[in-house]
Amino acid sequence: MSAARPGVTSIFFGASTVHVFDGVTSILVDGFFSRPSWARILAGKVAPDQERITAALERGGIDHLDALFVAHSHHDHVMDAPDVVRLRGGTLYGSPSTLNVGRGAGLPDDSMCVIADGDQVKLGDFTVRVFEGRHSPGDHYPGTIDEPLTTPAKASAYRTGGCYSFLLTHSAGRMLVHPSANFVPHQFDGLDVDFLYLGVGALGAQDKQFQDDYWHHVVEATSPSFIVPVHWDDFSRPLGRPLRTMPFFLDKAARTKDVLIRKAGESRIPWRFQDAFEIIRPFDGPNAANDA
Repeated sequence: MSAARPGVTSIFFGASTVHVFDGVTSILVDGFFSRPSWARILAGKVAPDQERITAALERGGIDHLDALFVAHSHHDHVMDAPDVVRLRGGTLYGSPSTLNVGRGAGLPDDSMCVIADGDQVKLGDFTVRVFEGRHSPGDHYPGTIDEPLTTPAKASAYRTGGCYSFLLTHSAGRMLVHPSANFVPHQFDGLDVDFLYLGVGALGAQDKQFQDDYWHHVVEATSPSFIVPVHWDDFSRPLGRPLRTMPFFLDKAARTKDVLIRKAGESRIPWRFQDAFEIIRPFDGPNAANDA
């Protein structure tokens, strides 16, 4: 793999929100910080929480953005994205559904860009390649958002739209951010990466064959040197409190952890969970998950 260049860091903010920064170029995936309660998600309406968004950005040291890539258009990925771009700049990249969330929030079209499978976006020393995939099994809100979506809105209004993974290539190394625990067979074959943010949401609720196939087509295909799971935490819990696992009605957290232990052991790939706001150096080989 590529020799590490000091200065490339990544921060995890729960769910599948990840910030990657090389000292110059600032890239965010999803940017979900409001994290409304389950009562609002299931029986009420949700909306961005400006105080929580600003607090998370400040605590994470994100003072500017060059790009914000949205994995898909459920509320726990896209809801805050327009406000984050308004506060920190940059371009919002996502599906047509994501752009309709941006329009509903009043974001101008010249600050947004539609993405599709195979697109490559050059950002400083980074190139971001887009892979269109599949949402994890049990998608509660499939479909598309076909007109501007204003808030407050029911969580069910946030339809999936396109579902994407992002390969970030830098002179320091290659990172795959794969937020949804599903796969397209052979999509990543030969794509060797240094670091993998691996979506595990609802993985524990799947049967062993699916779990093995998922690992084969995502992890074994990309041969990462290190894995950090994402989308394992309860995304209704404020970021000011320690992360905890998904509630029982969404996933079987103990089984998810067992899958990681079993499959990572078989593949001999080191892994661990990353704490919220923890800064790591993803391209530093065996020290990838040490505090930066």
